[in-house]
Amino acid sequence: MSVQRRDFVDVAARARELGCRVPAGIALLPGNFPTAASADEFCYHAATPYVRTAWQSVGLEDEGPQAQESAQPAKAEGTGPVAQRTPVPLAVFFGAGLLGGPEWGVTVALSMVSRVLALHPKCACPMEVRFDAVVERPSGGYACIEYRGDAYGLVALARDVRRIWEMGSGNHSGGEAVSLRRSRAAGHVGSAEAGEARTRENSGKGGGDA
Repeated sequence: MSVQRRDFVDVAARARELGCRVPAGIALLPGNFPTAASADEFCYHAATPYVRTAWQSVGLEDEGPQAQESAQPAKAEGTGPVAQRTPVPLAVFFGAGLLGGPEWGVTVALSMVSRVLALHPKCACPMEVRFDAVVERPSGGYACIEYRGDAYGLVALARDVRRIWEMGSGNHSGGEAVSLRRSRAAGHVGSAEAGEARTRENSGKGGGDA
């Protein structure tokens, strides 16, 4: 298993350039989204329509370029964009619309992806998954977590996705919390040292009186 992080193209600008809907919450992206010359060249992972259906069952709406088309597996796999002849990673976009909500949203989304890749008969070997998590940074820009491993390890990526979001939003759940813990720890240490000093001082006074 390998997990790597890199910068990703500007999803909103790229979507507008290709004449696609700009996703805000969660979306299934074509595996060649950064390099496709036009929307006609989009190539999706074979699991795309099944993940979309799984998301719908838990109330998640795919906002990707193909979301408005038929999600029926037979039609999807019979067209060029989702044909299995071109190996591309399954790419999922996590945007502010989802990341700004409850933390469990990312976990649920990844759980559905993991389930589809692991159990659906139309998917490739669940032990050789290629998955890209594209994460919007609230401060601007996008990051991509490249995961190569088994389908069952996908859910753990929720921590990495949330970490990128929290770092970009001023570390309200990360850096600031760490700083707060450090400040509190320093305060406790300072109070303890002060207490010890008073104890030594009182002991000295007591010894002098004796």
